[in-house]
Amino acid sequence: MARSPETSNNASARDKARKMQQEQERKQKLTSVLLRVGVVVVALAVVIGLTIFVMNRDDSGPAASEGPAPAAANEQGGFTLTSSTELAEGDDLGQIDAAAVEDPESDMPPGVTERAEGEVPHIIIYSDAYCIHCANFEAEHAEQLKEWLDDGLVTVEYRSIAYLGSSTNYPARAANAFACMAEEAPESYSDYVAQVTANRVNNDEISNEGLAELASDTYDADISQCVEDGTYRAFASYTTSNAQAAGIEGTPSVFVDEVSWADSERPFRELVEEHIEEYQSEN
Repeated sequence: MARSPETSNNASARDKARKMQQEQERKQKLTSVLLRVGVVVVALAVVIGLTIFVMNRDDSGPAASEGPAPAAANEQGGFTLTSSTELAEGDDLGQIDAAAVEDPESDMPPGVTERAEGEVPHIIIYSDAYCIHCANFEAEHAEQLKEWLDDGLVTVEYRSIAYLGSSTNYPARAANAFACMAEEAPESYSDYVAQVTANRVNNDEISNEGLAELASDTYDADISQCVEDGTYRAFASYTTSNAQAAGIEGTPSVFVDEVSWADSERPFRELVEEHIEEYQSEN
């Protein structure tokens, strides 16, 4: 039986309405799925971000100004190697306050002085673990420094500072780890500092966990609690404040007795060997 035009039009309208409703429902389902996916992605990002923060956190925020100093530290926050496995006695600093550092009276950094007759040359190295030039310096000279140290021809003092910016405050965290190693395993301090600093050529910031694992796996030294607690973070700030007060503008800043390597315009090895020869001529 033929349908009237009115009936056909009604059927067409209902069919069109049904299709519009189906399309609307499809869009609503898609929107709902996308929203759920978005929530999951955001949640995962938060979890990952928190994980990275926990692994690399700046010891729960800015470092305190006051805290303990390692036993082997000197007045400037340096550690002096008398051989590749031995540190000189420190200045018994006890508790330090980074905010109380005063400007030195001399134009040169404290400890940068002319070598006394009969004493071996003294090398002072201001270094930042996030500094690529410091990494290159260690990669090039670490083995030679060890050789001079073990031959009794020099002493080497590291002053580990935090000058460079980092989202995880890596220079300060690394300086804290170096102090932990000086306190817990001084025989491995030199190698640990050289290895961590040279790692910067890989463009890596090592997490606190990684710094502790490196000490444990490579040197059988347990500094995990010291690193995690940031025991020497105030001390790292103290060393940095002393460097700033002494006019150290960048890293590495290296001195051989009273001579600045940068000002000498000579290869580092040549400069040191000249001072070694002067020392040997006296003995």
